[in-house]
Order: sequence, then C-alpha cells, then structure tokens
Amino acid sequence: MQVDDYRHRLRGDYMFCIKKRLTLFVLAFSIFLSTFSIASASEIRAVATFPILADLVKQVGKERVKVVSIVPLGADPHTWEATPADAKNVASADILFSNGLGFELWLERLIENVAQADLPIIVLSEGLKARPGASHDPHSHHEGDPHFWLNVQFAMEYVRNIERALSEIDPDGAGVYQKNAEEYLNQLQELDNWLISQIKSIPEENRRIITYHDGFGYLAERYGLSVEGFLVTNPDREPTALEMAKLTDMMKKFSRKVIFVEPQISSSHRYANALAKEVSGKISVLYSDTLTEEVPSYIDMMRFNGNSLVEALR
Repeated sequence: MQVDDYRHRLRGDYMFCIKKRLTLFVLAFSIFLSTFSIASASEIRAVATFPILADLVKQVGKERVKVVSIVPLGADPHTWEATPADAKNVASADILFSNGLGFELWLERLIENVAQADLPIIVLSEGLKARPGASHDPHSHHEGDPHFWLNVQFAMEYVRNIERALSEIDPDGAGVYQKNAEEYLNQLQELDNWLISQIKSIPEENRRIITYHDGFGYLAERYGLSVEGFLVTNPDREPTALEMAKLTDMMKKFSRKVIFVEPQISSSHRYANALAKEVSGKISVLYSDTLTEEVPSYIDMMRFNGNSLVEALR
C-alpha cells in the first residue's frame, strides 16, 4: 500500500470514527432531551396561597411537584394584593391550595379572572370545625377562626388532604405521595409532643398570653395556654385608644407582662412598643401567618413559637 493510499484510508477511518461519535452523541442527547421533557411534563404545578401551605405541599409532593406561593415570605396574607406574576402562576397551575374560611379575601377575584375552568381548588380547612371567633371575611355570615394550622393536629389534617388531592390528579404518584405524607406526619406528631412538653414547663399561672391579633386560639387550646386578650380581631385594622387602654389595664395585673407580635404585621410592633412601655413590659414574637428566610418551614415556625413562649413566660 502506498503512503498516499494509507493516508487516505487513515483519514477515512478517522472521519468515520468522528461521524460515529457524533451520531452517538446526538442520539444520547436526544434521549436526554426526551427524558427531560417527560420529567418536566409530569411535574405537577401547584400553587398555594401563602408560604405555610406551600411548605406543607412541598413536604408531600417533593420532587414530583413544583410549588409556588402567591404570598411571598414575610408578607401578610390578610392584606396581600395580587400581582401579574401571581395571575400567571394561577393561570398555569394544575392545582391550587387555599385555607378558606375567609382567610384569603383577594383569592376569589384572582380565580375568576385567570384560573382555568377545570382547575382543582383544594380548601384545606374544609371539614374542620372552626372555633368561635370573627371570620376574616366581613361579608361572611359564618363565624370562625381560620388559623387551624397553629394546632399541629389540624396541620396534620391539612397534610392528609394534600396527599389525597395530589394522588387524585396524579395517580401514578399516589404511592410516592402516601410515603412522603406518612414520613412527614411522623415528624409532625413528634413536633406536637414536643410543644406539649415545652408548654408544660411553664408555670401554670404564667400560661396566659396577650397577642396583637386574634390568631392564636387553636394554639392556646391545643397546648394549654389561655389567650387573655388581643388588640385587634383582624390585622387589617389598627387598635383604638380605648382598646389600648383596656389592654394596658389588663397587662398591669400580670406577673409576666409580655405582648406577642407577629413579624409580618409592621403596625403590631408600633402599638406593642407603646403598650410595653406603659406597663414596663416586654415584646416577644410569635409566628402566625407567614414564614421568613430565618424561619423557612412550618416545623421551624412551630419550634420557634414553642421556644419563644417558654423564654417569655417560664
């Protein structure tokens, strides 16, 4: 074989190898794209109205569900005003989770304007008996406190409702959702037991709390506390001078002069500071309706609340 012929064959073999490798690469990349597309297509797009619900959905859905919260971390769900981004998320959702009982007054208009007609809307408080209290919906004829999740046992009911709802719209993932829910429910039961033991460590005469708004009734009932007073029933309004005076007189009689404020309600800090100054008391924080970067999950939130109560009252 002449050198030129050898070089020609060598060049041909080299080009054949290159083409073969390119073909294999294109085939592998096509398979990857196909797999990626299938995975993306099978991912459930869930929207929750506020971060606490979004976290519960994440714990059940995990890798099969992409969850978006309408109300962002640190914001107040009571006074939220929907944005174009919120409308886009609701319009593209496969399922929407809300609390109900008048808690999200802004949601109805958002659903009417942009939601698909067949969008499953899961009201997580449905079927639970509300404690007496003013509904957050001024037009509602039904009274009841919507803050069920501050009792961990009720949060566990939310998780069961989430698992059933996700399994219904995604039957292929039912086993995964059931497993995730069972694991998370075990964690929540441990949390519930921990909270009970924490509050029991507080002297009985000190298990009385004053809060900015009427949102902690379920927490008090479950864990052996007594809500002695609050400044406002709904955080979208501010207290009157008379309400401030009544609460001041009440706090003067307490051995632990503490008022609990909520991080998402800026006005609560202003009025609480004035109240604490009047009675030589102090301010502590309890989370009710939101999560933050510092307290990013429901379990983190409830553990923060337990530690805050013990530190303030024991």
